[in-house]
Amino acid sequence: MRRACLALLACLLLLPAAAQAAKDPVLTTLSQIEARGGTAAADAQGWRDDYRRAKTAARTLSGTPQGNVRGVLANLQSLAKRHLLGSRAYPAFLILQRNLEWFYDDRRSAPGYGTRTTFSGSELIWQFYPGSGWQLQPLANFGHLNGLLKLRKPAAGRLEKLADDLLATGVQRRGSLAFEYYFPWSGGAPGWISGMATATGMQAFANLGKRDGDVRYTNAARSMIGVFRSPPPWGVTVQGAAGPSFLLYSQSPTVLVGNGFAQSVIALDNYRATTGDADATTLVNSALSEARRLLPLYDTGAWSLYDRTPTRPLTESDLSYHQLFEGFLVQLCTKFGDPFCNEAANFKRYETEPVTITAVATKVQRKRKRIVASFALSKRGSVRVTLERDDQAVRAWSGGMGRGRHTLTWTLPPKGSYTLVVKATSLNGIASEGSSAAQISIAEPSSTVRSRGSRK
Repeated sequence: MRRACLALLACLLLLPAAAQAAKDPVLTTLSQIEARGGTAAADAQGWRDDYRRAKTAARTLSGTPQGNVRGVLANLQSLAKRHLLGSRAYPAFLILQRNLEWFYDDRRSAPGYGTRTTFSGSELIWQFYPGSGWQLQPLANFGHLNGLLKLRKPAAGRLEKLADDLLATGVQRRGSLAFEYYFPWSGGAPGWISGMATATGMQAFANLGKRDGDVRYTNAARSMIGVFRSPPPWGVTVQGAAGPSFLLYSQSPTVLVGNGFAQSVIALDNYRATTGDADATTLVNSALSEARRLLPLYDTGAWSLYDRTPTRPLTESDLSYHQLFEGFLVQLCTKFGDPFCNEAANFKRYETEPVTITAVATKVQRKRKRIVASFALSKRGSVRVTLERDDQAVRAWSGGMGRGRHTLTWTLPPKGSYTLVVKATSLNGIASEGSSAAQISIAEPSSTVRSRGSRK
């Protein structure tokens, strides 16, 4: 009887833990990993401890440290709810461990967006994303590995240690080796990939394999090409009018980022040249046909677009992305000639030209007691618009604006003669100005004055 009571008591004590695991998708996944056995099963108890410690941190921390730990937990739970965590446990829990180390163990504050760091024992690069904490950054890591490969005498084993640390974070994605991002971005949940990062990784692993004669790295590079054979969301390839193009974000199939496509083609061609992979040769040739058609569409005639859909333009590049895009076009020019040479020259010229200001005009709406200012800009920049009388601003607005036509509406000032002045400064600091006269009269219900043009 005593034994039966003890057994019943033990069962009752276990029930809350079992119920908790059943409700928590992360704990359920860890139990499944343990049940399967193998290497991951041996790590599962440590991951469970980290998870419980993180939940304590999420309750006891405050401010941005608390918010970021909660964000990392939410990303982990998102993977588990979608039944993706089991095969991604190592990189996902490594992210959790690094954020616990930073925010909970060391009690450090949140850095600025985009800050990068490394943690003791590895050269893996981590980048800070507010709300999701420290995250693995595949593109930055592959770029770092490519940079180390250019060193004449790197420290013995340094490149291999970084490459092996990277390979440990790779996962199988529909039969292809992939390096995922584990935070929400561009409308996608944690667990997305980038064509740009994948191609850069293929180039890095192939070059290291050739340098060392180690087929592990060459085989890793070759196993990544499947990402370019699959459509989103599992792959990054979308078919265009002349061939395939490659997504920067696998979760955004209609967002075509120009610099991302250009760099993907460059890195894939470098991989092809290093390995002689026939599949890569076919892929690059077909992508080049689309690049020759598509990339000139990112030229606005005054600046570059950052992204577009297959049918319409989206946002303009900022200065750094414009220059990055220009650099990729120079590389494509060296490899393949026009139209990439012509586009690179255009993008370079645009950096020497001011924002063109046209169609400066005013319209007085007396009954509505307001004045509408309108004008058009050739490209994005910082803009200051003033309605002036005797060289004194009576109405003013300032801020950033993109290309195209713009209107501003102010309350109607007293009757008299005014000048609408539009001043713009391009992203690289070149100033320009346009103006138009405006006559406000009580006698006339409305007045429209056309632009007098723009001047530098």
